[in-house]
Amino acid sequence: MLNIITKLMSENDCYKAGRTITPRGITIHSTAEPGMRAGVWYELWNKSASEQGGREVCVHAFADDEIVMQYLPWTMRGWHAGGTDNNDHIGIELCEPAGMIYTADFDVADYDTARFQPYFDRLWSNAVQLCAYLIRQYPTIEINEIVSHHEGFLRGTASGHHDPEHWWKFHNKTMDDFRAAVARETEDK
Repeated sequence: MLNIITKLMSENDCYKAGRTITPRGITIHSTAEPGMRAGVWYELWNKSASEQGGREVCVHAFADDEIVMQYLPWTMRGWHAGGTDNNDHIGIELCEPAGMIYTADFDVADYDTARFQPYFDRLWSNAVQLCAYLIRQYPTIEINEIVSHHEGFLRGTASGHHDPEHWWKFHNKTMDDFRAAVARETEDK
C-alpha cells in the first residue's frame, strides 16, 4: 500500500513563488545520491536558494522503497526539469539504493543487480502506484506524458540528464515498461 507523507517545503523559493500548473504529465528523476532516503530531502531543500549555494530546485515528491514524501502541492509549478516540463509536469525523484556507486562522470560502476533488486522492486511499485494515484486525481495527465528526465532532454523540454534509465537498465526496465505498469495499475482500480 502506498504511503504518502506530506510535508510542504514552504521555505523553498519555488514554494514561495507560488506559481500553479494544470498537471499534464509527470517527470521521473533519480537523485544521483545513493542511500539518501525520501525523508532527508526536506532538511536539505526547505530553504532559500541562497542558503543552498544558489541551487534553485524543488520537486513535488521523493520516493524510496518505503515511503513517498510530498514536498510541493501537486498543482504547484516545481523546479525540477530545467526546461518547459516544469510548466505542466509533476516532478518525482526516485531515491537510489545505498551502496550504488558513481564514477566521476556519473556513470554507474560495479552495480550489483541481485543485491539491489529487492530495493528496486519496492521502489518501482511505489513509483507506479504514485503515478496511478496522480492520474486518478488529475485526469489531465496522460500516461504517454509520464517521461523520464532523459526523455524530456531528448525532446528538448528538460535539461541534459540521463536519469533514471542509467540505472534502471541494470534491472532490464525502461520507461515503456514503467508506463505499461502505470496503465495496468490505473485499470486495476
